[in-house]
Amino acid sequence: MRELSLELLPNQAPLFFQIYGYFKDGIRLGQLPYGSFLPSIRSCARTLKVSKNTVETAYQLLVSEGYLRTIPKKGYQVVHQAETLVHDPGSASSDALNKDIQIDFRYGNIELSAFPFHPWNKARNTLIAHYQSKYEVEGHSQGEYLLRNELSRLLYESRGVVSGPGQIIIGSTPRQLLSLLSQLLDKNRNVIGVENPGYDGARNTLINHGFQVRAIPLAEDGISIEELEKSRANVVYVSPSQQFRNKLAMSQDKRQQLIQWVRSHAGADSVKYIIEDDYEWEFRYDDRYLPSIQSLAPEKIVYIGSISKTLLPVANLSYLVLPKAMLPLFRLKVRDTTSLFRGSIS
Repeated sequence: MRELSLELLPNQAPLFFQIYGYFKDGIRLGQLPYGSFLPSIRSCARTLKVSKNTVETAYQLLVSEGYLRTIPKKGYQVVHQAETLVHDPGSASSDALNKDIQIDFRYGNIELSAFPFHPWNKARNTLIAHYQSKYEVEGHSQGEYLLRNELSRLLYESRGVVSGPGQIIIGSTPRQLLSLLSQLLDKNRNVIGVENPGYDGARNTLINHGFQVRAIPLAEDGISIEELEKSRANVVYVSPSQQFRNKLAMSQDKRQQLIQWVRSHAGADSVKYIIEDDYEWEFRYDDRYLPSIQSLAPEKIVYIGSISKTLLPVANLSYLVLPKAMLPLFRLKVRDTTSLFRGSIS
């Protein structure tokens, strides 16, 4: 094994983060070239005198950020091209960049040192060992039933979302689930309004699927209903808990106005829907409690959420709650071969 010029400092950043930074810098600066392999978890842990879980956590973070990939029976391979960063002044050592930083306000970042990696890995390994005999070759197209059942309970208790496990679809990210939803909506009959400014990822996903997208400006308490009416959109995408750009929470009055809009006549050839991205509903910095819009009109709301931020972004665990009227179309377009061997789930 190659020598590691890394001296771990127990009183500084978490050990896994120091290991992560060491290999990340080596990859970005070209010391670990594209296609090369990192030391095995076992040998790296032995050399640095740390646990295998510590090294594995560091490697998984590098995988999640696109620096590595795992190859069965071979290990962790570098898949990042250093040439794009070699001449970039911003590619200096992360230690130098972060030397004087006390608070990190980068979007999407979390405090990794606060996450209980050791008990998480222990619980994960215990569950895998206990349930491995029950794993199926092909899972359910909507995700594991037990997870969907727990999500149904959690969402009702915390957000007032009315749903059964049969209405929930598990995915990796909200964008992936929005892409799936785009397959259920007719692009020739639906015009979709999005908040402006708002989440570019959602807007681009809808445009890429061929939808006409209308930018709807914001008022002080949320999306402008007047402009929404003018746009002639019959589907609208909103993030009412924490509006993506300015973090405002949509008022209860505005939520009621949206419900009135979605229940209004939409014409013979289209039905109105609200896509509610309940972005970061868990992170509230005051005592106000506003239930989800879905709780006010379950039959008219497509509800999207994620628990990645409350667990770990590496987990990539999100969910979609479909109105019951959409379920036959989902089952028609997304074939579930396991349904031949299961009872129906509602």
